[in-house]
Amino acid sequence: MQPSLASAEPGGTGTRESSDPRRRPARARGALRAVTTVHTATLFTQAVLAGRFLSGDYDMLTAHAVDADVIVAVGLVQVVVAVLYWRPGHGPGWPAAVSAVMLGAEAGQAVLGYQRTLGVHVPLGVTLIAAGLLLLIQVWRHLPPGPVPAAPGDAESMSGRVPRPGTSPEASRPAKEVS
Repeated sequence: MQPSLASAEPGGTGTRESSDPRRRPARARGALRAVTTVHTATLFTQAVLAGRFLSGDYDMLTAHAVDADVIVAVGLVQVVVAVLYWRPGHGPGWPAAVSAVMLGAEAGQAVLGYQRTLGVHVPLGVTLIAAGLLLLIQVWRHLPPGPVPAAPGDAESMSGRVPRPGTSPEASRPAKEVS
């Protein structure tokens, strides 16, 4: 927890949590990672339920249909979270675009399943699982924390340099020449 600027003033207690805008991308990124993980798990559950149905457990077809509704609902939540990460959170927009395309494909997938159009339903299901897994990997590996506004007069804001993760800001500053 960082103290707010108000607590640095005389009489401030230093105990109030900051509404630092630099923390918003981290929260939104965590939410996106969580919902993408749940979404991918529900996609994999579909394959398990379909396999159980094909092996003779006919009650699994009902569970497969219920899970389809869950997938579309979680996909919608994922789109909302990805858009919130992108717009107010200042993160990249590609997770929102990929999530929206997946949601459209999942809605179409559900319709194809109810119509028993298995020639398209099965390959699309495999594609959705692969896309979900790839999105999950990318969201957990490559989402940048978003731009961090530099303080006025800060050396990084003047030089345009950003310290590497795991290093102190001083380590990224150019060495001062001694004359």
